[in-house]
This record gives sequence, structure tokens and C-alpha cells, in this order.
Amino acid sequence: MIFYNPYSLFDMHIKKQQPYILLSIILLVFVIATGMISPIYAQQLTYHELRGEESFYYHYDFKKSGHEYNIHVARLHEGDTTDKQILVTDLDFNTISWRYIRFGEETDVMARRLSDDEVLIEGVLDGDDLRELEELDDDEPWIQLFPMNPGMDSFIFSDEDELVFWSIGTERPADMEINSFSAEKEEIAYNKDFGCEVLRVNFSPTGWKSFFWDGDYYFRTSDGREMG
Repeated sequence: MIFYNPYSLFDMHIKKQQPYILLSIILLVFVIATGMISPIYAQQLTYHELRGEESFYYHYDFKKSGHEYNIHVARLHEGDTTDKQILVTDLDFNTISWRYIRFGEETDVMARRLSDDEVLIEGVLDGDDLRELEELDDDEPWIQLFPMNPGMDSFIFSDEDELVFWSIGTERPADMEINSFSAEKEEIAYNKDFGCEVLRVNFSPTGWKSFFWDGDYYFRTSDGREMG
């Protein structure tokens, strides 16, 4: 189940007895209109995920400023925050940098893209120092946040049947390893649990690793929103 709550960053109140405030707002509008600063947009989402009998909540917040998105994700289990992710992406939601913090396990890792085909992963993993330089195929994007990536709707509404991308694992046995993943469109059908028409997309690692994990996720066909 997903709750979607966009909110405004600015709340301006104008009083007639304070004309200088009105003048300031006029100047602000002029600055934005002339391109001297970039407008900022913000959005908050909460995702509820069930894994068998276990329940997880993902609190997801992103802000757009200029040519980047800043995304924060906190995962909660039984009321406790288990881990946190901080991402910077481009306007297509391809990852530029990613920080991952796992609480209670001495894990704090930073990954950043050095070039089109290189990602540096460094920090502390389970108390041990980590530094790895990974090579990617430059024609495949780094999409760290999936399937909850806001840019996934571009794939959902495209004519492409498959999307291949890179992502860093956060759970064993692929903890902090970067792997190639595939998202394949399966079928469109009405889902009574979600109360809407959805597209089923299967995610899995590419190659032989697909034998060890794959998962089906559902996207609302009206707007591409991930439903579960």
C-alpha cells in the first residue's frame, strides 16, 4: 500500500500593512522568471512492503534543485530504523552518488560515479574497511533505487520490453557488490488488491545469478507508480 503526499516548500503570507514583503515577493518572482535561480520541488512517499510475515516501511523523500534530485530513504522494521540511503541522481533518476548506512552493524558506505563506466565504492562494511573500483557498461544506467525509482515510469510507458541496469546490493550474499539487473515487462491486468490496472514487471540479476533471486513488482498503468 502506498501513500502519496506532495507538499509545497514555501508558504508565504502577505499583510497589507507590510508593503515591503510584497516588494520582496515581486523581486523573487522576477529572479525566478529571469532564470537567476532554479525552482525547487519536493515530494514525500511511504511504501509498505510485506516479506512473508515481516513488515517494512520505507519513508521516501526527494527534492529537485537545478539539474539534480536529492533522495533520502529510511527503512523501518518493527518501529526501528534499520538503514538509510542518501542519493543524488540526474533528472532521469540515474544515480550519481549513493550513501548507505546500516544501523547497529558498523556499515557506512559511499559510492560515486567517477565516469560513464566507473563507480568507486568505499567506506566501512560490517566494521571492515572497503574500497572497490567497479567497471560498468557505459550504455547501461546505474539505478540504485529500484523498483521504487521515480524514473521507472519512463520504462513503464515506453515501447521497450526490457530494461538492463546496474545496482549495488545491500543484502548478503551480494552485499555492496554491483551487479547487472534486468526488468522485464510481463502482463497488464486488473488487480483487486490494488484496486486498479497494473503492469507486472519481473526484476532479476542478469545471467546465471537470476537462478538465485527474482521478484515481481506491480506498477499502476495510469501513472507508472509502483504499487507493490
